[in-house]
Amino acid sequence: MAQDVKFYMSFRGQLMLILIGFVLLTIVLVVALDSWAANRADEEVAKQSNQVKDAVNDGFTDFELALGMAIHNLASDTTLYRQIEAGEIKIPDTIQHIIVADKYGNVSDSTLGEQEVRTVTVPEEEDVKATPIDPVESEMQLHGEPVRTYNFPFMSSRGLYWIIIVTKPQSITSQIDTASKNLAAKSAQLSNVRLLATAGLLILALGIAVVIGWRFTRPVGVLAAAARQVAAGHLNFRVPVTRRDEIGQLATTFNEMIEGLESKRELEERLNQTERAAVIGRITQAVAHEIRNPLNVINLSIDHVSNKYAPEDESKRAQLNRMLGSIKDEISRLNRMLSDLLNYGRPAGLAFETVNLRDLVKETLSLIKPQADEQHVQMKLETDGSSAEVLADRERLKSCLSNIAINALQAMPAGGSLQTHVQTVNGHVEVAITDSGSGISEDALTKIFEPYYSTKQSGFGLGLAVTKWIIEQHRGSIEVNSKLNQGTTFVVRLPSAESTVDATVTAAQR
Repeated sequence: MAQDVKFYMSFRGQLMLILIGFVLLTIVLVVALDSWAANRADEEVAKQSNQVKDAVNDGFTDFELALGMAIHNLASDTTLYRQIEAGEIKIPDTIQHIIVADKYGNVSDSTLGEQEVRTVTVPEEEDVKATPIDPVESEMQLHGEPVRTYNFPFMSSRGLYWIIIVTKPQSITSQIDTASKNLAAKSAQLSNVRLLATAGLLILALGIAVVIGWRFTRPVGVLAAAARQVAAGHLNFRVPVTRRDEIGQLATTFNEMIEGLESKRELEERLNQTERAAVIGRITQAVAHEIRNPLNVINLSIDHVSNKYAPEDESKRAQLNRMLGSIKDEISRLNRMLSDLLNYGRPAGLAFETVNLRDLVKETLSLIKPQADEQHVQMKLETDGSSAEVLADRERLKSCLSNIAINALQAMPAGGSLQTHVQTVNGHVEVAITDSGSGISEDALTKIFEPYYSTKQSGFGLGLAVTKWIIEQHRGSIEVNSKLNQGTTFVVRLPSAESTVDATVTAAQR
């Protein structure tokens, strides 16, 4: 019987372990993914922050350089514009123009052309007093467009001057915008990675669900198919047991159920066969008793007719004797059939004696020789020279060998060969009787020893059944090998007299 399944090997246990493992795996993957994304985001923020800081620092450095150039050039007679044209100085990268004006806005020096800008609007002197350090932001028109300027006050020996710095459009802000765009792009990339990872987890979960469903539903389908076969009456199969969980336990129980049904069917068949055999046996034995007496009367009447009413003419007397002999042969055959009917199933009542099986086979073959010559069947006997002695009931064993030999002749109505081989093998005497007749089909081969089964039109089908029964009473065995249209071999195997005596002595000593 199937035993209880341990929890960790059960379907519930395995499913729970799989689900717990998947949840833990999901948590680990999510935590790892978040940690990785956070690190990447921090790295990108730090990178872009450094770029912005560098841009701001570069801007302040350029302001410092521009202020230095303007202050240094206050005492010079050459304007900044001329110095730039001469290649003596170079405006910093983030600076577009430098303008120097007095407190009234009159331009005294600039990086523009000398006639391009003459006056500019400058802050009031009070603004310098309010914010003496910070530059003053303002706007001015340059080339018809407003530009942002940073006005730095400078007190020289000649009074207040304003150094006006015009920055290039989007010089620093462009880098800040670029950094912002890079951060946005990186954030989108990390979001896509998270989205893909989430989708991957969902696909993995779906795959695991499909695998689990297939793994646990396929055996159920196998069991369902097996149940359909059982419902159709097929019991000669077993469900493969490849698991040790509840499904495997169910398959094992299902196989045990099939074995029980098969045993029950075999028992029912044996009971039905026994009942049929008992009914037929009672009927046939009753009929046999009623038939045997008339046959004995007919047999005696034939002898009386043969002795008293035989013609004087030799030829006619011989013809009558042949006819009466044929009738007596048929009566003898009927008597043998009746004996089979009466003796089948009764206690054997064997009278054991030492019998030379080789001589008994010769005697049996001599009895059937006239019929064999009439059918043009060639008979041949081979022996291995051993004593071939057995303990047996001579007449019963002779009847068995005769039955097999007569069946062989009946299988060769148009002639053939009948070979008999007697030998001693491993303490047993074997008699192999081989004919070249029509053979026996595979289906009939499994039934020929069953009572009341016969492949011939006449007969009760008890000959081989009685033969097998008598041989088994001798502690022997009989087997048959046959192929259609190639012939049949019956092998009778009996314990030798020597081995039987040794076994008896050994049992007595024990």
